[in-house]
Amino acid sequence: MSRNDAMGPSISPEERKRRQNLEDELNKIENSLHVTATAHYISSERYSGWDRTFQYLSYFTGTFGTTGGVFSTLSWKKITARYPSLAPIFAAFSVTSFLFTVAVNRNQIPNSPATLHKLHFTSGIECQYLQRRVSFFAKTDVWNTSVPWTTLASRYENLLKEKKEMNSKIQSEGWAYRAALEKIEKRDKEKRQKEQEL
Repeated sequence: MSRNDAMGPSISPEERKRRQNLEDELNKIENSLHVTATAHYISSERYSGWDRTFQYLSYFTGTFGTTGGVFSTLSWKKITARYPSLAPIFAAFSVTSFLFTVAVNRNQIPNSPATLHKLHFTSGIECQYLQRRVSFFAKTDVWNTSVPWTTLASRYENLLKEKKEMNSKIQSEGWAYRAALEKIEKRDKEKRQKEQEL
C-alpha cells in the first residue's frame, strides 16, 4: 500500500504535516536505537574479553595460591626457620590469590567485566527489539487515516518512555558509541559500493 493509498482523500494539509513530522521523529529514534544497540554489542564484546582474561588469571593465581597454601602449611617450620621475613609475604600472597579467585568468579559483583558484559548484551537486544517496533509503527500506522492522531501521539509518547527507561538501566559508553557510528558508516559505504557495482 502506498502512502497516498493509506492516507485517502480526506487528509488535511495540517494532518499531513503532523504525520510527516511524526514519521521523521520515528526515523530519528530508529536510527538512534540502531547505533545504541551496536554500541552495547561492542561494549559487550570488550567486557567479555576482559572477563575471559580475568578468568584465566584467576585460575592461575588460584592454583598458585592453593599450592602455596598447602606448601606453606606443610613446610611452615622450615620456611620460617630459613626465611623468617619471606614466610608472611608468601602466606599473604596465597590468601590474596584465593580472594582474587573468589572475587573474579562471582558474577554478581557490580561493574565486574562479567556483569557489564551481560548488562550491555541484554541492553543491545532490548534496543533492537524497540527499534523494530518503532520501524513497524512508522511503516504501518503513521499514514493510516483510520488510526486517529490521538492514538498515534499516545503510542509515540509510550515509545519515548520505553526508550528512556531502557537507557536508564545502563548507558552506552562514549568510545563504544563512536565505534558503532564508524562501524555503521563503514557498512553503509560498502553496501552503497556494492549497489553501484551492480
